[in-house]
Amino acid sequence: NKYLFAALSFDERNFSLGVDFNSFQIDKPGFIQTKANFHYIYKVQLDNKLFFLPALSFGIGNVQYNLSTIVFEDQLNLTTGLINSETIDPTASRLQNVNYFDLGGSFLIHNDNFLFGVSLKHLNRPNISHNFNEEQLKPIRVTLNGGYEFNLNPFDRGFLPQDSYLLTYTAFSHFNNSFYSFFSQEAQLGEFSIGLSQKLTYQDTINLNNIGISVGVSVENLDFGVLYNFPVRNQEKVFSPSIFELYLTFDFSKFRRNQRGLFKRINTDNYF
Repeated sequence: NKYLFAALSFDERNFSLGVDFNSFQIDKPGFIQTKANFHYIYKVQLDNKLFFLPALSFGIGNVQYNLSTIVFEDQLNLTTGLINSETIDPTASRLQNVNYFDLGGSFLIHNDNFLFGVSLKHLNRPNISHNFNEEQLKPIRVTLNGGYEFNLNPFDRGFLPQDSYLLTYTAFSHFNNSFYSFFSQEAQLGEFSIGLSQKLTYQDTINLNNIGISVGVSVENLDFGVLYNFPVRNQEKVFSPSIFELYLTFDFSKFRRNQRGLFKRINTDNYF
C-alpha cells in the first residue's frame, strides 16, 4: 500500500485544499486499486481558539486485476496437465478496468487540546462491479473520530523535555456488516515520539485485530518514523496480517521551522 498526500492553506481566505493518492495491491490474484481524491476545507472560527472545519471530497478510483496471475477454466488442459497462455473467457476483458467517481463529506471541530470529527465516504454509492449485468455498490462508510492532547510537563520539570505531550486518539467506522475501531496513544517527548495502537476489526465473520508500536523523530520541518503492527490470533479461524509501515512528511510552515508551534500535534498557531 502506497499513500501520498499534500495540503495547502489559504488562511486569509479561510479555506484549504488537499489532495491524496492511494495505491493498494495484492500480488495474488493480482488485485490493484488506485484512487485520487481532491478535498476542499472551509474554516469557521467559533471562539477564541475553537474552529469548525467542514469539507467536501471528490475522488476518482480504478479497480483492476493483473490477468497474468489469474488462470481461467478454458486455459486448463486436462489431458496434458498444461496451462494455456491465452483465454477466451469473456470475464477476462471485464476484469481489466473499472473506473468510478466517489463523493464524500466531513467536518472537524477542534482547539489546541481536543478534536472531534465525522466523515461520510461513498455518498454516491459508486458501482465497482466487473459484471456489466450486476451492480456492486460501495456502501456508505461512517466514521467518528476524536482526540485529546495532554501536556506531560506543564511545570517544566527537568526529567522531561520542555515540549512533552500525550496524544490520545480514537476512531470508529461502520459500513455494511463491518465494524472498525482504532485507538492510539502517542507520547511526544521533544523531537522524539513513541506510541502504541490497537485495531479491532469485525468484517462479517472475520476478525482482524492487531497491536502496534511506533517510533518517530522530528527534525525542523521533517517528521519521519516507523510503525509495526503485531497480529492478534486466537483458537478460532482468525487471520490478521502483520503490518510494517514507513512514513515521511514535510511541513513548509514557518511555525515548524522556528519551532514556534513546539511539538504539539493539535494546535491552531498556523490559523493566525
